[in-house]
Amino acid sequence: MATTGIWKVTKRLDHVIDYVMNPEKTIKDDDNKRYHELHDFEEFENLGFNTEESCYVSALNCSTHRTYKDMMATKEQYGKTGGILGFHAFQSFKEGEVTPDMAHKIGLKLAEEMWGDRFEVVVTTHVHGTKYIHNHFVINSVSFKDGKKYYDNRENLAKFRHLSDSLCQEYGLSVLEEKPCPRSKINFANYYNGYVKKTNYHTMAKEDLDRAIGMAYSYRDFENLMSKMGYEITNRYGKLSIRRNPFKKNIRIERSFGSDYSISEIEKRIETTNITRVPFVEVFNPNFYKELKKYRKEKSKGMYGTYKYYCFILKSVSKQNKHKCISPYLREEIKKMDEISKQSMLLSSHEIKTGEQLLFYKDNLNTKISDLEARRHNLWIKYKRCENEALKCKIKEEIDNIKKELIPIRKEVVLCDGILKRSGVVEKNIEEFENNLGKEKIKDEF
Repeated sequence: MATTGIWKVTKRLDHVIDYVMNPEKTIKDDDNKRYHELHDFEEFENLGFNTEESCYVSALNCSTHRTYKDMMATKEQYGKTGGILGFHAFQSFKEGEVTPDMAHKIGLKLAEEMWGDRFEVVVTTHVHGTKYIHNHFVINSVSFKDGKKYYDNRENLAKFRHLSDSLCQEYGLSVLEEKPCPRSKINFANYYNGYVKKTNYHTMAKEDLDRAIGMAYSYRDFENLMSKMGYEITNRYGKLSIRRNPFKKNIRIERSFGSDYSISEIEKRIETTNITRVPFVEVFNPNFYKELKKYRKEKSKGMYGTYKYYCFILKSVSKQNKHKCISPYLREEIKKMDEISKQSMLLSSHEIKTGEQLLFYKDNLNTKISDLEARRHNLWIKYKRCENEALKCKIKEEIDNIKKELIPIRKEVVLCDGILKRSGVVEKNIEEFENNLGKEKIKDEF
């Protein structure tokens, strides 16, 4: 079972890099054999790691020979050379449970999924001078992609733990059961769930999974639908992972979304759930429109190209009005015009002619709102105290009806406020106009 941790580096980042890359701790026993074993797995070609052949040392988005210089160059590029210089993380395995090659593979995958899309990372595996084989990670605090700094909070720590546990499970290693910390009582599982809810990538993936499960006729058809929606499905040790471009991170669906997304449960759900099948499921793939746009821009060839050419010569091509983008200023003016039209309709429908009548009408609206809110409050109290389910449903229906009544009344109050505000501006403009007109008359007399 692997344990993880991370802490900030504020002084001498080069010393930390030298420590984790120490050849005495990372050197391999049999260089050629170990090196070929390390590189003999499918995903390594796509990771973009720069790897030392004689040691368990790899670098992501930078070089193993000039790691410190590359990281400092990124900091200087964005003018962020002070403060936190980097982060030092570790992943330690149970004694005798993992080989050095497997530990380094897991560390490479963990670094790629955790930081690989934005930060420079060094991954090393210490195998000598230690009782437990463990991985070290040195992460540049400044992103090479956008210059933003890495934020080490509890959500990211929970994500780090989750990814480590997921990879250990895929490689058949034991993991620790997630519990609240004994001293601080912090439950990192809750922080990870919060991270998942905030991430659009996870929410979109869950919606697409449910859509594919509901539309599929079989498990094979489910995989086909997911691939059409742009997802790559990976099955490792009976656990499904999905990924979609441009994201580099795999989502372990069972661990992220619950036991309902295991292979056996997905097969059961395919048999029991049924939603209307979309004829072209490719529309749920964001990259589909880019490819379609690219295809439309290509020139027509063959018989269709000849047909379009003669249509052009005979001037039989229909001229369609192209969509014109509205400027932000014009959009704002259109909103104002719509608001004025709604205000005018309110005044004319209720025959409001003076400011006093408008204020009286607004006071009546506020009285209605307060009465409805008081009634809704009493209904909520009854709902919480009630134990009869049928009666609770009836009370909830009344609460929903009150909510529907409140929406148009509140909109009318907003319109009244707008009319009062606009009327003051109009009166001021009329006074200025009359004053200027009087001055012009005096000038004409002279």
